[in-house]
Amino acid sequence: MSSRGWEPDGASRRGGTPRGGTSRDVTRRGFLGIAAAGALAGCGLGSDPTIRPGLAVDGEPPAPLNRIPNRPEDGATPEEIILGFLHAGATSGERLDITRSYLTDDMARGWIPDSSTVIYDDAEPRVRAVKGTPRLYRLKVHVAAVIDSEGRYSVAPSNLWQTFEFRVTREDGQWRIDTLDEGFGRLLQEQEVGYIFRDFPVHYPAIGWNTLVVDQRWFPQDQLATRLVRAQLGRVPEYLEDAVSTDNGARLVVDAVPVREGAARVDLDSESVADDQTTRKQLAAQLVATLMSLPQVTEVVITLSGNPLELGIDGALTSPEQLGFVDRSQGEPEILARAGTKVVRVGDRLSSVSAQHMEAAATQFAPVPSDAPSMGLRADGKELAVVDRLGRELARYRDDGTHVDVAPFAADLTRPCYDYFGVLWVGGSGLGREAGRRLWGINATADTDDATASAPKHVPTPWLGRRYVRSAVVSPEGSRIAVISEESPGTGSILEVAGVVRRANGLPLKTSPQTFRIGASLVEMVDAVWVGESTLAVIGRRDKQSVLQPHLVHVGGAVEEMAERPGAVRVTTTGDERDVVLITKGERVFQRSGGRWQELPALTGVATGGT
Repeated sequence: MSSRGWEPDGASRRGGTPRGGTSRDVTRRGFLGIAAAGALAGCGLGSDPTIRPGLAVDGEPPAPLNRIPNRPEDGATPEEIILGFLHAGATSGERLDITRSYLTDDMARGWIPDSSTVIYDDAEPRVRAVKGTPRLYRLKVHVAAVIDSEGRYSVAPSNLWQTFEFRVTREDGQWRIDTLDEGFGRLLQEQEVGYIFRDFPVHYPAIGWNTLVVDQRWFPQDQLATRLVRAQLGRVPEYLEDAVSTDNGARLVVDAVPVREGAARVDLDSESVADDQTTRKQLAAQLVATLMSLPQVTEVVITLSGNPLELGIDGALTSPEQLGFVDRSQGEPEILARAGTKVVRVGDRLSSVSAQHMEAAATQFAPVPSDAPSMGLRADGKELAVVDRLGRELARYRDDGTHVDVAPFAADLTRPCYDYFGVLWVGGSGLGREAGRRLWGINATADTDDATASAPKHVPTPWLGRRYVRSAVVSPEGSRIAVISEESPGTGSILEVAGVVRRANGLPLKTSPQTFRIGASLVEMVDAVWVGESTLAVIGRRDKQSVLQPHLVHVGGAVEEMAERPGAVRVTTTGDERDVVLITKGERVFQRSGGRWQELPALTGVATGGT
């Protein structure tokens, strides 16, 4: 979804005309004590919301997810029917027939539970009768997140409230719901999400490059193989448009993907699949990468209308690498440690680097100015970019002892970032001919003596408008960029992800026209770094927090608070989310160590290749 997809405060979409009702209020907690206690006790379900693997693919859920809701009780009030329906929606598969029993026959046939799921964090939402409108009831919740019909999870802004309306009528002498808001699927408390949903990666080949780009999705835990293939055969996400591709026409012969003895069997309509072998291999790689994320799948069998899909592969399909795709995030990164003006190439155990080591170690880099604390390192470790404290000067230091000052082109420069292709990215506020521009790429593999080839090139980002960039970082495989921006200092930040559209030589041409907003519960952010294919470490704060703190923000997932470490202004990593490094305004360095932050007193900065 784009960043413009939220309903305003109190938004409500209603179908039909309200009729009849009462004025009684009932809390969801109170009703669960009456109508749902039996369901919780009967299936042995505890309160732990952790999502666990082990679901039988395309079969019945195992015991931890075997949540059987109660049917409506005879004589239940409209409020109890509405709350019972909401609670009964916390299930999937055949058990949804019980959920439908709270609806009239016509409404039950039209209700699509997977159309949209609103997740809320209220402890006791109340159902209230709407005065003057008989049989109409209203419920208002503070929205934490939304899972849309395509399985994309979006964290809600901190101040988002949404109102839902339900109309009831009598059917066979019992109250039943006969009208829901348009597009209403489920309304779940945060702790209920794990009973139904689990997140899985859907994959798309980067245009022009042999790598797969992940789009994380959330699906109910029934018929998972079928759900994943349906998603995989869908359209390219808007925020990755022109950066990735897929065979849009491909479709299943029968809308089912059975899994037998570990083999997921995908039978595609032969008339729907592209004829060229490259597209077929790409589609096969997508299906294999996505389906192999299911723990029960050990291989993927792809057929065209019952006939084997010829891919020139011997043996079972188990990995996209068999089809020529590579994982660019693997390998040990180059790491530079900094003490004052000296930068030294080190291993990944920063905690063992002492002041004596930093003083005695040889370096191939010229001294870096002490007033240039913001750093980025090329993936091969041969070039270091630094930005001065005022964000006005950008310099590139080579491991041959030379350095080049980039001619001024922008103010308020962000921390520099190198991508997989050797492009140096930086955000800022354009000067002179660059006025109004916000994002640039520099070909860091070009000869610096060639002023044209090595000059900053504007990367169009129409979705930024006039907002200012605080941070811009490219994902490990090089096909997405995460950007923190704000209208002006102190007005609040937003974090968005967009695809990177590249020329044949790997240099950026533009970004995708739409974005995917993530981490929307954070109201202010200053820096970010990718710590996985779908996760960023972000320095920011929630609405009620007074100081900036480190968080993990999942693309298509929730925001997790890390251990507190006030004062951080820059973030990097020496590996993944377990190896996050924070740098404070006073140039103190802290590395994540389990559930705490370990200070590295010998260092004043760290730069990791490709971040």
